Amino acid sequence: MQLPAGYAENSGRAGEKMFVSLRGFFSSEDGNNLITRLEGFPQELISLIPSEVPILPSTVNSLLALIRRDKTATIYLNNEVRPIASARIKGGCKKGDPVSAEKILDIGKVKFEGIDIPRDVAIAYVFSAGWRRGFFYDFAPLRENLVKLREYDVEELIGGLYAYLLFMNRFKISDSTWTTLFQQRWFPFAYLGDSVIKKIISHAENNWDIDEFIPEIADNVKRLLKENNPIDRSSPYFTEHAVLLDQAVERYLAGDYISCASILYPRIEGLMRTFHRTERYESKPTPENLSKTVTQHHQEKRIQNSLLLPRKFNDYLNEVYFAHFTPGTAPDTGRHSVAHGEARADDFNLKSSMIGFLVIFQLTLFFSDGTKSGDDKKAKA
Repeated sequence: MQLPAGYAENSGRAGEKMFVSLRGFFSSEDGNNLITRLEGFPQELISLIPSEVPILPSTVNSLLALIRRDKTATIYLNNEVRPIASARIKGGCKKGDPVSAEKILDIGKVKFEGIDIPRDVAIAYVFSAGWRRGFFYDFAPLRENLVKLREYDVEELIGGLYAYLLFMNRFKISDSTWTTLFQQRWFPFAYLGDSVIKKIISHAENNWDIDEFIPEIADNVKRLLKENNPIDRSSPYFTEHAVLLDQAVERYLAGDYISCASILYPRIEGLMRTFHRTERYESKPTPENLSKTVTQHHQEKRIQNSLLLPRKFNDYLNEVYFAHFTPGTAPDTGRHSVAHGEARADDFNLKSSMIGFLVIFQLTLFFSDGTKSGDDKKAKA
């Protein structure tokens, strides 16, 4: 076989300048661009596999090819490719328990059982996630003038691609939909569960009232607080706030949302200040810096396509939680409006209290990023 050099990114005649991509990712949403690329090198690789009958593309669910500069390759097909993903999940589980999308909070690295991917080999990986299909390739290690080995963590990158393919609706939210979400003070909080997040995004896309789901979400939050409270009282970020947070939980379960929200909104900033101080950040603890340090810390520790959506959560903290207000306008409940006594009395309600806890739950996931894999549960991808 000839060593693949990449894919042409533009059309041209003989002798004209061409741009060739050495590395890329295409998925079902790319339509014919994905098909064209699958009909290229993956189709050629399939033709090289010894088989009594031709291998049809429709029968290929997974294909992992490791291509070397000596023009040899190892190709793994379908059941020979056994990806294992590190994932953070809601609640506990036992070995062998099925893990649904509802329980997944975030996805980390993806390893392949019994397969090591050296840094000096090219990769062609075709995979499926639900009804969607993805194709990742990296032919850079085959360049003749190669000086450095692959520097990025391929297991992290593939984990991000799985997350993107499985939960594409979260990564494809339009700017106008984000505007609607923020205007209604909502976010695709990881602890909501995939089915509720889909409903929230759909309502925002249609500019409908997301508050219709408050009863359903409130039950979810109540169940978490009673059975699997994500707040880790032993964490160095929560220890000094534990007593007040316990009181907020008690008031929420008792239906006293005025007391609950009054405790939660200043305390959320307190948690971020504790994180900022404990991690010894030197920047001044302004609202912008507090939001930035929490989310940047996560981006440094985890995959690019994180289900926590760190960049947008940074925006949410700044634009919704730390929202500025004009005195005398009876603003919504937020950090500044509560601290300055301007928030409306009727907005110290179930929604505000519930969102306060969801923000804290989201922060627990950011705070727990001491390592890239940590105590993540492993699940078959």
